[in-house]
This record gives sequence, C-alpha cells and structure tokens, in this order.
Amino acid sequence: MDTTDPRTAAGLQRVLAMVMARPNKRLGQNFLTGPEVFEKIATAVETTKPAWVLEIGPGPGGLTRTLLERGLEVVAMEIDPTWSNWLSASLLPGYPNVLKIVQGDALRVPWREIASERGGPWTICGNLPYNITSPVLAKLLEDVTSWSAAVLMVQKEVGVRLLAEPGNRETSALSVLLRYVAYVQGLGEVSRDQFYPAPEVDSFVIQLTRIPSPAVPFESFQWVVRAAFLHRRKMIRQSLAQAPGSPWSARKWEGILSEGGIDPLKRAEALSWAEWIQLATLAAKR
Repeated sequence: MDTTDPRTAAGLQRVLAMVMARPNKRLGQNFLTGPEVFEKIATAVETTKPAWVLEIGPGPGGLTRTLLERGLEVVAMEIDPTWSNWLSASLLPGYPNVLKIVQGDALRVPWREIASERGGPWTICGNLPYNITSPVLAKLLEDVTSWSAAVLMVQKEVGVRLLAEPGNRETSALSVLLRYVAYVQGLGEVSRDQFYPAPEVDSFVIQLTRIPSPAVPFESFQWVVRAAFLHRRKMIRQSLAQAPGSPWSARKWEGILSEGGIDPLKRAEALSWAEWIQLATLAAKR
C-alpha cells in the first residue's frame, strides 16, 4: 500500500512532510482528500471520452493519479514548483507516456497552443482555487471551439449560480454566456471537511458539455449579453444603448425588444432564457 497517496488525509500529511511544504494561502490551496470525490470527478471526465485531459492545479496529485489509473492521458498544469516537482518525482516515472507536467499559470499559458499540438477532443478538469474560478470560466469563453467538456470543483455559491435558470437575481453575464456554449450539469456538493485546510465554504462539482453549433454566432450573443449587464441596475433598453459600440439609441433598442416580445423596461437579470435567445437573434439580423 502506498502510504504517500494524497487521496487520503493521512497520505496527504505524509506528502506534506516529505516535501516540507504547507498549503499556500496566496495560491488558494485547499487540497481535496476524499477518495470517493476523486472517483466521481474521474468518472465524469471519462464519460466525456476525451483524447486527453487538461488538469488545472493538480497539487499533490490526488486527481491526477485517479485519472491516470483510468487510462486517461493527462496534461497537468501547476503554478507551484513544489508540486510540479513532486509530480515529476512521484508520478512521471510510472506514467512517462501519458503524463505531461507543465509548470505555469493556467490563466497565462495558452491552452489553444497545447490543444493544437495534441489534437483531438479534450476535457478540462480540476479542483479550482476559489480566487481563480471566474477567470478560468471566462477563459473557457475565449476559445469556445477548442475544448469539449469541463468537470470542475468550484465554490458552492458559484455552482448554484451557474445552475440557476436565467431570470433571477443571481443571473450574471458569465452564467448566461456559459449556458449558451455548454450544457451545465451539477454533480453534487462536497463538504468543506473533505479538504485540507478546510475552507470556510462548501464546494460543488459542475460539468460543462460544449454545444457544437449555437443558433446565433457566439460573438453576437456575447456582445448583447455583456452590453445588457454592463449597467445591470438600469432598464435593458438603456444598458444596451449605453454600451460601447452600440449601434442604436435607447429608442431603437426599445423597438427591437418590443418586436421580440421582450419588455424594454426589464433589467438584464430578469430576462428568461428564451428572451435572451430572441434578443440575440433579432440583434444579429440587423
């Protein structure tokens, strides 16, 4: 039995002692120690049938091990040299042909270049530090034609927001845009007690499965959504008119909204999913 397997609390403590390291608060390191959660994430990743997997922030390598044991090819991207060195020493010798370790910032390393080199459909996964969750999700939108799926551990509050139907106060531009490019599925809550050190909030696992051909070009949809949320407390006709690059006045937007059966006095957060599609369709035709 491997006593330095970081998927258990005791194994993680042994690994930390061996590398003489503590979780880095600045990097948002809270290490998962629940074997069943690793299995759940790996199973979800496996069902997406990727040619390879991009794991963000592998840390001690609990999820990395589980993915490799499933026969998946993994590119592990780690910003902390302590853990990239540990992965090179502990896992790379056993999986030299299917594991690649990249030391770097996942928000700065060009994913598209890695995808271009490796080819095939790929899935993103990881236990995301809470402080980079929104930037990672935003980066998924930067290249909506490259990745196939994502299985991510996020703060519970974020997961609940992403699963919420548009039309309530929790709706944001990011949640609407992600829903447009991918099917969003919740895979379950993970207690804070499953982490070391324990964070102050619980977590949630979400799965995104990319929609290959949205009805309206993503660029058109993205502009409308971001413009509408730019001044989220204003009526949507005003927010759209005041957005940089807006082609029309508030009066013109009012006519477009009314034509689509959308109340121009609504705020962006109040629009239903059907209304977002209708608005983007009308705007794209003009």
